[in-house]
Amino acid sequence: MLYSCNSKISFNAAVVDKKKTLMLAYKMLPEYVFDTSQLENNPITFPEVKTLLDGVTIGGHKINDVQQVLNIKNAWFLLFDLVGNNKFTPSKNIFHQINKEIAQNEALYAGIFRNGSVNIAGTKNYTAPSYEKLDDIFETEIHDILDEYNTVEQAIRIFLWGSLNQFYWDGNKRTARLIANGILINEGAGVFNIKTKDILEFNTLMIDFYDTKKADSIVEFLSKKCIFYMGEKS
Repeated sequence: MLYSCNSKISFNAAVVDKKKTLMLAYKMLPEYVFDTSQLENNPITFPEVKTLLDGVTIGGHKINDVQQVLNIKNAWFLLFDLVGNNKFTPSKNIFHQINKEIAQNEALYAGIFRNGSVNIAGTKNYTAPSYEKLDDIFETEIHDILDEYNTVEQAIRIFLWGSLNQFYWDGNKRTARLIANGILINEGAGVFNIKTKDILEFNTLMIDFYDTKKADSIVEFLSKKCIFYMGEKS
């Protein structure tokens, strides 16, 4: 399920540095985990996220909320391992591995494409593709994205494509965001994060994107506010 987008995103290949970008992502991990959990309306605070990432338990929260934060952390560490060992590719197998970590104990089935229908809350006209078509959509359309665009465009388009197709029962945006980060970090081209302060704008633009399949507004938002390069303040 491709979408229309006329926006062009520039990419300065002269500033890439894989090792430094990987170090930047690792350093900023608590912020990325927190921001991701906030998009899921998780009530755990930033200090509590840092405590969990340090391996210390916290009290006063539902087990599911704590598990969600730990899943996001584990998925990031999987990504770091894949990128650091030159094993990352935006393949179906890697999508499945990331989703298995992200949606563990949250989705009925994690790490495999859904076998039923899903809906997006708040949309009016959106219909996810039939589950019978997901394998064909993945194999056919991912090559269009990876073959035709620069690294930053690939990351943004992969994120929107994964979110739009709803390949999994749960964790689709989180999975697609990690894959987008894999593309960027693997090429030393930056990191992708949707900050807590931008959640309302992001959600509004995403609902419009789902309903219209027109991506210009959300692409502009993501490229200007959600891609961070080496030396920039995330």
